[in-house]
Amino acid sequence: MRKKTVNKKVYKERRIAFLIILIFLIIFLFSLRFFDFNIFNRGTDTAKIYFFDEKSNELIFEKRTIPKYSSTQEKIKRLIDELVSGPESESLKEVVDPQTRVLSVEINKDEAIVSFSKEIKNRVLEGVTGEAASLYSIVNTIIGNTSLRNVTILIEGKKNDLYWSSMPISSSLTFFSSKLPSGKKVNLYFFDKNNEHPIVIEEEISEPKDSVEWAKLIFSKLKAGPNSSLSSIVSKTIPDEAILKDLKIEGDLIYLNFTSDILNYRGFGSSSEYAFMYSTILSITEIPGVKRVLFLIDGKSVETIGGNFDTSKPLTRWYYDLNPPPEGMYGYPIYYIYKDGNDLFLSPETIYNKTKDEAKVIFNNLLNPPSPLITLIPTNSKLLSYKISDETIKIDIDIDLSGIDSIIKEKLFLKQIVFTFTDALNLNEVDLTIKGKKTKLPFGTSIDKALSRNSL
Repeated sequence: MRKKTVNKKVYKERRIAFLIILIFLIIFLFSLRFFDFNIFNRGTDTAKIYFFDEKSNELIFEKRTIPKYSSTQEKIKRLIDELVSGPESESLKEVVDPQTRVLSVEINKDEAIVSFSKEIKNRVLEGVTGEAASLYSIVNTIIGNTSLRNVTILIEGKKNDLYWSSMPISSSLTFFSSKLPSGKKVNLYFFDKNNEHPIVIEEEISEPKDSVEWAKLIFSKLKAGPNSSLSSIVSKTIPDEAILKDLKIEGDLIYLNFTSDILNYRGFGSSSEYAFMYSTILSITEIPGVKRVLFLIDGKSVETIGGNFDTSKPLTRWYYDLNPPPEGMYGYPIYYIYKDGNDLFLSPETIYNKTKDEAKVIFNNLLNPPSPLITLIPTNSKLLSYKISDETIKIDIDIDLSGIDSIIKEKLFLKQIVFTFTDALNLNEVDLTIKGKKTKLPFGTSIDKALSRNSL
């Protein structure tokens, strides 16, 4: 009887020991997988992880040793982990926020569809070149280490139009072996929070190959809205329901073809629809040669989009066809300054006069802003002379610049003049002299050459 009891006790102890060993083995194997020490992989691989060399403006790869993976999805996750960890060389720049995570990886034929956490949107490099470096470091690292040929980037499981603020990611991307793109300055027209005053924001897009791509990039920037630092001042004018199917340019007319989703948008009042149309038309007609915009829904013109304005015909830049000047009057866009605290922005307003294409009338209007707008041009300034030749107006002014106390104000003062005269008189350049002289301005801005909207 005693022997039987002892055997039971021994058996029980052995069973407990076996269970402890089994649990330990399971934990050990799980730990190996968690820390990527995959014992089921056979050997190691050499991977090329791409980072940004700021001096040469190129993507340079570092070689890393990683385990071999039988699963392409698992390999891509490991590659991105290496990318997120940053470069080993001090001469290279990190390209993504260190908090970035891969949420999922799907493989569709020769394409990887990779969903990232929202931290991927955090900018770590400056300008369009930096944004392109970040984006294509991901693409090149994936394609350069697998047999895949395309990569689609999702953020929190959804497609986005832009990566950070300039590079399009709405379609799949291929391996990038060219010189990283430089940026192109564009003027985008948003509105203040009350949708009363257009506000010009200078932004940067990747250099477009043609006017069609230029227009697509501008609309994507508008739809993304102002950057976070301006969100308390400037309103987003393009609703998410404004989905652009395609666009085309014929002569001076651009066709913007939207899906019918925008007709279901219930947020349009008269001011918000006005801001949507004004913002779109003014921004896109900044493209040289584009003077008219026609809104289409699924390829067809419609009477109205939001119920407040006629969109059945092409609309011009200031669409006086929608809001014609009073009888016997002419309308001019005059660029004043919108002030919010210490922030200053260009803000155009339509001013009506009885005189047509008269430079002195336009200049005098620059001195007298409607409330609450201001001007940086002193009220005692005078237009001494002017002459229009081809696409340039030569103007000589008498002006006291002692009130211009910063480089920002100096640039904005010039923009007020250049943007107003080129827009109001449909010209390309302003050749400016001050009391007959080509002098340097107080903060060093040169007026030796004629000034255009893009040169400031």
